Amino acid sequence: MTGSPEMGPEELRSRLLGFDRAVALNYPGQSFRLILVGGGAMMLLGYLSRATVDLDVLAAPAVLQSLMAEYDLDGRVAAYQDHFAYNVECWAASLEDLVASKLHSERDTDRADVRRSEVLAALDWGRLAEVAEDMHASSLNERRYRRFVDNYEEYSEAYGPCGG
Repeated sequence: MTGSPEMGPEELRSRLLGFDRAVALNYPGQSFRLILVGGGAMMLLGYLSRATVDLDVLAAPAVLQSLMAEYDLDGRVAAYQDHFAYNVECWAASLEDLVASKLHSERDTDRADVRRSEVLAALDWGRLAEVAEDMHASSLNERRYRRFVDNYEEYSEAYGPCGG
């Protein structure tokens, strides 16, 4: 399955179900927790309609890494953990958490994702403001945090309820 072309939501769901079956066969009686992030997570939540080449996993047990690779689940995103405002053990990624993480990024794909009409229509701007306020504590350094704040302010002014 690895190296597949771009996948839509149905293919992502199929990959996750296949992965779940493989985990059950390889680790009977055990359960694991994965936190899905990025564009793939936004697609599975119904906020994006574009395709992706993988599904980003922020937190996953090391024992699952090789099996994840077989199903195009990318566990190499831990470097972006500071793009999320909360301790990973305490939250489930909401649309607002995902948008904030993408506002940390300078990638064109991420900038386009958060500007899609389906994302803007579903976004809770008050909740996004709360997430943005919480970001400082999780940022690796002041420079990264300032870049996030600049991106967030630009985004809010252009697309927020009082902006664009």
